[in-house]
Amino acid sequence: MAAQEIYNFEISDDNFDSLVLINSHKLPVFVLFLSPISPTCIAMENALIDYAEKFAGQFILARLDIDMYTQVRDRLEVKNVPMLKIFKDGEMVHQELGSMTEESLAQVFRKFDIFDPAEDLRLQAEEKHKNGETPEAIKLLAQAAQMNPSNIKIAMDMCQIFLDINMLAEAAELFTKLPNKIKETETGRFLIGQITFKKLALDTDGKLALTTKLAETPDDEDIQFDLAICLIAEQAYKEGMAQLFGLLKQNPDAKGGGAQELAVVVINMLDLNNKELASEFRRQLSNILAV
Repeated sequence: MAAQEIYNFEISDDNFDSLVLINSHKLPVFVLFLSPISPTCIAMENALIDYAEKFAGQFILARLDIDMYTQVRDRLEVKNVPMLKIFKDGEMVHQELGSMTEESLAQVFRKFDIFDPAEDLRLQAEEKHKNGETPEAIKLLAQAAQMNPSNIKIAMDMCQIFLDINMLAEAAELFTKLPNKIKETETGRFLIGQITFKKLALDTDGKLALTTKLAETPDDEDIQFDLAICLIAEQAYKEGMAQLFGLLKQNPDAKGGGAQELAVVVINMLDLNNKELASEFRRQLSNILAV
């Protein structure tokens, strides 16, 4: 099957009518009015270009620089940017002003029947997993992957579920198959962090044994350190960091500086998807080290 053509144009005052109004009788035309010196406009432009590639052949993306082309800007009364105007059958049928979240942009595209059914299944799976219905979540993700193998979020969600249910080997194998550019995203790096802690926990005596040992020798640095690793590997971040902070209060140079280094690694990892918690841990660590 031949690939669908990507419709993505930079337009001007001269070709607005032909590229936008006339073509809107064939496909919806999403016109982004922007200023190239605005970071918000550039972010919006990049998001729409991603959509044009992802949903090739389903809509036309037209981008107009209002600093260069003022006639259409004035004609359509575009006073602020980014401004998104959508045309269909020669008429403007929808508009959005200002920056848009990924969710709000998706909702706009859905109004024009432009969406990925596999993404719907992925979101349903996410809710199932949150509600403790993990087997059902895995089934939904498997269906979603069959519908759209190119949706990388599906594989990343499956990797996360494998980690959540302690299927480390499966999670690690799946993660290795992800494209490098995905591994370098914030979500990808967070997954790497979790996989790393799971592997580190395998080299300890395990949470239960360590908890028993700690009750007998509460000042043992090795036991405290290993127990912190096990708790963090289970995503019990508050408990794990409390254990680590207790160790640092006892000895700021614990494990030859390794305890402090571990705390920083956890904070940096959490900063990728839970900035509020990371900020709280960073504050606590600073207070401990300042004493």
